[in-house]
Amino acid sequence: MAEPAASTAGIAIAAGTITVTGSIFGVQYDALLAGFFGGLVSLSFLPPTSAWKIAGSVAGSAILAGFFAPILAAAGVNYFPWLQTVGDFTRIAAAAALGICWQALLPAGLNRMRAWILPAGGAQ
Repeated sequence: MAEPAASTAGIAIAAGTITVTGSIFGVQYDALLAGFFGGLVSLSFLPPTSAWKIAGSVAGSAILAGFFAPILAAAGVNYFPWLQTVGDFTRIAAAAALGICWQALLPAGLNRMRAWILPAGGAQ
């Protein structure tokens, strides 16, 4: 199990990073916060790691959710018109879902890119 101080430090670094980055780029704070908490939920299922990896993982979840949750919500309303009755909660739920899924999607995407770029059975 990871040291509680290391986990807390990683979470504090991630929180500071997403706040500064979100304010510079004008991202909506509620989407950042939903992605941040989604990243924390996803982090509870990962093996113990260093504070810097925790910070990067949670900050990445939050920033991805902040930028792409409005796009995902707009697409959802376009394809599922009944989502218009849900209101702004669609965007916040999309941010939380992106925050939770990011930590699984990143390694899967990187593996897919490696398989696409490197020839089958080829050396690195």
